[in-house]
Amino acid sequence: MQERSERTRARLVAAAAELFDRYGYAEARLGDISRAAGVTKGALYFHFESKQELAAAVQESGCLLLDETVLALRRDGRPALQSLIDTTHALAVWATGEPVVRASFRLGRERADGERPVLNYHLVCVAAAGRLLARAAEEGALRRGVAEDAARTLVAGMIAGIEAAAWSGAPYPELSSCLGEAWTLVLRAVAEEGAARGLRTAPPPGPTVGPDPVVDLDPAVGLDPMVGPDPAVGPAGQGSRAVTVSTVSASAGSLSSR
Repeated sequence: MQERSERTRARLVAAAAELFDRYGYAEARLGDISRAAGVTKGALYFHFESKQELAAAVQESGCLLLDETVLALRRDGRPALQSLIDTTHALAVWATGEPVVRASFRLGRERADGERPVLNYHLVCVAAAGRLLARAAEEGALRRGVAEDAARTLVAGMIAGIEAAAWSGAPYPELSSCLGEAWTLVLRAVAEEGAARGLRTAPPPGPTVGPDPVVDLDPAVGLDPMVGPDPAVGPAGQGSRAVTVSTVSASAGSLSSR
């Protein structure tokens, strides 16, 4: 029973991420989210008392994905600067195709009906990058005379650029290429020469995308501004993704392979 309840909750979070990403917080309705997840509205209210609480759960999943990925990258012993580079490449993958992350960014930007955003996901990513930069400084990888705050500002700008480019519709290959070129310039400015010599600025080899999305939404489905998403959106299929620690770890593990 508990396992079934957890699956239902995960389907609701993933369906909410799809609709928050596509339509925004204000236009995504709870009834449409429950239909997209293939559950009743009563089941939705059993797990989440409000749309605000559901939005918080989506962003929680986005934070978990980020945290587990950073941990996986650090566990294999790579330098902190390489972990930072690979984390930004993971963000580029997610920002162009992972609804949980895209919705987390969008929820942080929006203030629906005067409500405060659940959290600013951009700042969460910047904080994670800052921790990796601090470790890089401890490893002696930053160029002498380079202030951590200045390096953090550069990386924060890169993260903002990833989000903006993905939101404008830039395809992943283009974004990934630009990110690699940007890192080449940033490393020349902030990294100690010996530490920079062995770093890879391109994405890590191997797959970086996790399982298929939980909700198979038809991209042709439109949104009437007065009524919200098309109620005909169907339930998820058998190959759906549950946004849980196990799937997050699997995605993080794929980034760890070199």
